[in-house]
Amino acid sequence: MMRSFFNAVTGLNAYRTWMDIISDNLANVNTIGFKGSRPIFQDVISSVNIGLNTVTNTMKSTTYGTGVLVDSTQKLWTIGNFKQTGVNTDLAIQGRGLFIVKDPVSGTSYYTRDGQFRLSRDGYMVNSEGLRLQGFKVDEKGETVGTNLEDIHVEQQLPPEATSTINFLQPSNLNADAGIPTIAFDPTNPASYNYKYTITIYDSVGTPYQADLFFRRVATNKWEIHLRSDIDSTTPGYELSGDWTVSFDSSGKLIYDNNTVLREPSPDGKSYLYYLNPAALTVPSTTPSGGTFPTNTNWRIYVGDTPQTGAPNAGESISNSYITQYSADFTITADQNGYAKGDLADVYVLSEDGAVVGVYSNGKSLPLYRVALAVFSDPEELIKKGANLYTSISTPTIMTPGSAEKVRSGMLEMSNVDIASEFIDLISAQRAYQANARVITASNTILEDTINLVR
Repeated sequence: MMRSFFNAVTGLNAYRTWMDIISDNLANVNTIGFKGSRPIFQDVISSVNIGLNTVTNTMKSTTYGTGVLVDSTQKLWTIGNFKQTGVNTDLAIQGRGLFIVKDPVSGTSYYTRDGQFRLSRDGYMVNSEGLRLQGFKVDEKGETVGTNLEDIHVEQQLPPEATSTINFLQPSNLNADAGIPTIAFDPTNPASYNYKYTITIYDSVGTPYQADLFFRRVATNKWEIHLRSDIDSTTPGYELSGDWTVSFDSSGKLIYDNNTVLREPSPDGKSYLYYLNPAALTVPSTTPSGGTFPTNTNWRIYVGDTPQTGAPNAGESISNSYITQYSADFTITADQNGYAKGDLADVYVLSEDGAVVGVYSNGKSLPLYRVALAVFSDPEELIKKGANLYTSISTPTIMTPGSAEKVRSGMLEMSNVDIASEFIDLISAQRAYQANARVITASNTILEDTINLVR
């Protein structure tokens, strides 16, 4: 008889714990990135008596239970609804990954689904606790540099960068119907060339200069390209200059000749980039502002690439030449990599791939980092530490967003707690608690009746 008292007490304790869990879930219904929990109930057995019926040759057993207990709690890792905030540094994860943040004092790493980040006055992306968001450094093309995690730090001031490359971009076309000038090339005489394109270049202290690219047809399928820039207006002539002759095939594609047009492997090693021979380029050693340019051997004027692995032989055309010769109007599109000093104007994170981009007053938008995400094979390895943070005794897989795990910028993941479901659980826990309390009351009444038998 006394067993029923103790069984009911375990029920009271278990359902009181369930009420605690439900109340915690409901209390965090508006906590960003919160993951609700549920109890794992287990029955408890005190003894089992097993016997054999020799007549029927069957087994029979009598089991005595000692109630219930909450073995553990399980976090529910379903993804909560996304809420648009319009804040560039608010992030949400579409997937099961977690952001990695680090304590700058202790160096301890934590994991979180809470994407409420901001830019500190020192330029670090931090959460409300001042923990720094971790990511991978990237180059100007957005390619990851190295494998080490770093604090995401956005420079408040972008130092100037001297021009070292000029990139012809598509569309760029030289008119195949253009005439051949009859006089020698003279940058001051428009009759000596067919087309001129002007681009701004920068020295090492950010001083801008005008550079002109002249295109002059000299024969069928053959053109001269002349680069001229008057860096020092007090000195006659062009301090920066270059002269090249390029050829096109009958389909209008640029020809690789291993002389004027050279090639080098692309940074990813999967294709070749084509550029004009820097030996034909003269670069001034200094500028009037005290700045410098890279030497001519460090200059590149890119004119095409081959997307696939491999490259044409000398005398063959470049499959993806940036400059073509078709019977169409002159069109030149070009860019260069130099810029003046810039102050940080804004910062945002690209959705999908998690690239952190700084926008500067000089018009440059530079990818700086890619947000790193931690993925655990078993999320139950994560231990709650409060403040929406987790730690773990195991090492997660660190990855960049873009495939299965994607970052959504300007959004936050809300709590995954469903109020309706929690209310149903609340009623169930309440009724279960009441039922176990009634067991104690009923057992007590039976004991009273038993005692009264001897009166």
